[in-house]
Amino acid sequence: MPEAQQVHKTVRKRCFVQMTGYEPVGAAHQHRRFIREMARFQKAWNVKGEVSAPVVSADGAVASWSVVCSGPNWRVDTDFHWFRWDDFVIADAAESDWLRFPLGVAALMEFILTGTVVKYFIVAWRYGGFFLSPLLYVLGMMWLSIALTRFAVIHFGLPYHLVTAPLLWLGFFVLFRLTLGRFWHIRYALDDWYFARDLIHRARPELEKRLDVLAQEFVRIVRASEADEIVFDGHSLGAPLSLIVLDRALKLDPQLLSRRGQRLNLVSSGSSLMKVALHPAAGWIRETVGRIATAPGIFWVEYQALVDVINVYKVDPVVALGLPFAGRPIVKIIHIRSMVEEHTYRRFRLSFLRIHRQAVMGNERRYFYDYYMLVCGPIALFDRTAYPDESVTAFAADGALIAESLQAIPEPSA
Repeated sequence: MPEAQQVHKTVRKRCFVQMTGYEPVGAAHQHRRFIREMARFQKAWNVKGEVSAPVVSADGAVASWSVVCSGPNWRVDTDFHWFRWDDFVIADAAESDWLRFPLGVAALMEFILTGTVVKYFIVAWRYGGFFLSPLLYVLGMMWLSIALTRFAVIHFGLPYHLVTAPLLWLGFFVLFRLTLGRFWHIRYALDDWYFARDLIHRARPELEKRLDVLAQEFVRIVRASEADEIVFDGHSLGAPLSLIVLDRALKLDPQLLSRRGQRLNLVSSGSSLMKVALHPAAGWIRETVGRIATAPGIFWVEYQALVDVINVYKVDPVVALGLPFAGRPIVKIIHIRSMVEEHTYRRFRLSFLRIHRQAVMGNERRYFYDYYMLVCGPIALFDRTAYPDESVTAFAADGALIAESLQAIPEPSA
């Protein structure tokens, strides 16, 4: 096709800060995944892309790399910064099951006894079901271990008082290892809920220090950046953590955003904010949300999906937390099935973790929500949010931007 005219407005330089969820994935693995998923994006949109090697900060808190993405008549250079807290997840995963089960079950019971689970069902019943899944699995394994112990004692004439307790524990762990323990990610789920409990109670001093370090790093990045657009993306449990980091950054430098003279773009996807913020002891998190929702200079959008049971659906998180309506975040509903080929969706549709991760993975189809378009696409987040259909039709088959498709987009208000 002939070379298209210059589009109305494009992003040429972007600064992208990412906080991912509760995953035991280190910097090297995350970088390889980024490259692998970007290849899907390149094929879907017929664009070119290059990713540099990762550079990890001296304290290990941030891994950064550069991304260059281009079509026939556009190019975007992105400074990508991955804010790390995976070392906490990796340490949790290394714990013994003998410690994991009592701590994990105790955390689940706390969410029940405090009434937090009731709030889950009120706000989003699917999320309430997600909460119950590991608890029901553990209870099921306990019931089976009791049944097997009774069978052994009755039919083999074993001394009841001597063998009952050892057989119960042995039966439970054998059943866990031989049945669906790995398939249903029960270890991961128990670790995740116990971590959430610790976050709510601010029970991990090292995590508090890491969030402070990341806030300082965010201030440094924003001050130094010459990007046309700055995006701070939080996925899953990284969504509430990103709000905490941003809030602390604004306390360090209240003029951080006004000094740049442009908005900060905040993205939440597959958000686990409700998971922690609905707990009665999470008042400090709710206060953080209230400050971010009303802070000047922030454009905040949250993407929610029906089939992702780890997030809430059609819920304004600010209002759900009992805070005054602020018009932030803008809630956008996405359809994960529209992002990938049908055979791909059929393959992972029963894996709730894989569905959950799609919000930060590469699309196989052109769709208005595309993680890599947020990272390295030429259309600004504000425009993509206000004009989702145009953000797709603005690209020709060869990946070029079509000027006419963007001409109608007005300049964002101050």
